[in-house]
Amino acid sequence: MIKEVAFSQDKERCDISWNDPPWKFEAGTPNICGGIALNAAVKYLEQIGMDEVLKHERMLTAYAVEKMQTCCNKVTVYGPSELASKCGIIPFTVDGLSSHDVALFCDNYGVMIRSGFHCAQPLHQMLKLQSSARASFYIYNTREEIDRFAEILREIEQL
Repeated sequence: MIKEVAFSQDKERCDISWNDPPWKFEAGTPNICGGIALNAAVKYLEQIGMDEVLKHERMLTAYAVEKMQTCCNKVTVYGPSELASKCGIIPFTVDGLSSHDVALFCDNYGVMIRSGFHCAQPLHQMLKLQSSARASFYIYNTREEIDRFAEILREIEQL
């Protein structure tokens, strides 16, 4: 952004010289640590293998959707019905409760979910939803965590 700042000899005036584009438009210090971390993350995923990552994510997603639909009476899961079209993100609602209340209840048990529009407000309007909750699963999650999540949803239904 700024190349140099200098005061005049009498210190009554400040002179600023600007960098040439594109550096002129880059504020602050570049995120060097973020770039290094991204490289480490890519290497980690390559070591696991993206086919294995996808396989694990699909297994967890299928398991979570089945648990949510079979053990919970007031939970509605949204999204495609075909497993091949799903990813580790499961949007859902609990009848009679706001998604924000569901998220707060889960948080009390150490389970983090998201609530709100998830950058998809037109979709929520089309589905006539005030908001939705969203559970996300990835390589670091387990079936046991999904079992615990389902137990929490059962407790929420009894509110």
